Amino acid sequence: GLVCAIEDQSSGIQWYNGIYSITDAIGTAITSGIENTTAIIEDQGDVATDYAAGLASVYSGGGFNNWFLPSKDTLNEMYLNKARINSTAIANGGSNFSTDYYWTSTESEYNTAWQQRIQDGYQYVIDKDKERSVRVVRAF
Repeated sequence: GLVCAIEDQSSGIQWYNGIYSITDAIGTAITSGIENTTAIIEDQGDVATDYAAGLASVYSGGGFNNWFLPSKDTLNEMYLNKARINSTAIANGGSNFSTDYYWTSTESEYNTAWQQRIQDGYQYVIDKDKERSVRVVRAF
């Protein structure tokens, strides 16, 4: 299964580290986030707080250190279950999703990646230099 963090890790961070490249993080399936995050970090480096996947990899919420950036399909599942996630997060000292856009780990082109607006589920590609929110997930 998957679980998401009880709070956002960022309300505005870029997808990339400032250098456009093809990371091969193209998986969209629910199971793809780990591989996508690994591919992004291998390409972009380990400057953890400079971009979304790096930030995800150093998060240690709940005493765990195996968090990653959700794939396109995983983030959509989070959107579909946002009321339940929000209530569980609040009950455990966390926070609701913002109504903002969130990064996925799914790359589209060398200069774009997928994002999702958590308010209404709208997904589309946008330039990797835009700042978006991040909420990480981990497998259990």
